[in-house]
Amino acid sequence: AARALIEGNRLEGNLIGIDDWGAPDALIRDNRVVGLSDLRRSERGNGVQLWNATGSVVEGNDISAGRDGIFVNTSRKNAFRNNVFHDVRFAIHYMYTQDSEVSGNLSVGNDIGFAIMYSDRLVIRDNVADGARDHGLLLNSANSSEISGNVVRGGEKCVFIYSANKNRFHDNR
Repeated sequence: AARALIEGNRLEGNLIGIDDWGAPDALIRDNRVVGLSDLRRSERGNGVQLWNATGSVVEGNDISAGRDGIFVNTSRKNAFRNNVFHDVRFAIHYMYTQDSEVSGNLSVGNDIGFAIMYSDRLVIRDNVADGARDHGLLLNSANSSEISGNVVRGGEKCVFIYSANKNRFHDNR
C-alpha cells in the first residue's frame, strides 16, 4: 500500500483505529479516531500504529480512548505533526524508530505525553503536554536527538530521562 492516503475519516469503537503495517510514504491526515472507552487503557488498542513504516506522515488527527494515541515501532523517517490526544495512556509512543519528527502535537490529560524509547536522531519540537498524570516527556534510551520548544504543564514529572545520551535540550518550558 505504498503512498496510502487515509484522510477525513471518523473511526469509532475499534480496538485499533489505523494500522500502517509497512506501507511506505503513507499519509494519515485529518481523521477522528475514538477507541473503546469501556475497556481499561491497558486493554485498548492504539489509535494509529505504524510498524516498519518509512516516510509516513501522521498529521491533524484527533485521537482518544485508546491505549496509545500513536504507537510506532521499527520505523524511520516519519513525521507526526499537529495531532491532538486525550484519554490515552501515551499520546505518542516511539520504539526503535530513527530519523523522525514529532512536532506541534497536543497531549491533554494522558498518563504520559510523549514516550520516546530506544530511538535515535529525532526532532521533538513545539509539542504541549498538558496535565499528564506521570510525565510530560519520557526519554528511555533515546539518543542523539533535538528536543526544543516543548511545553509541559501540570503532572507529576516534567521530563524523565533514563539512559538517554547525546541529546540537545533547549528552549523548553
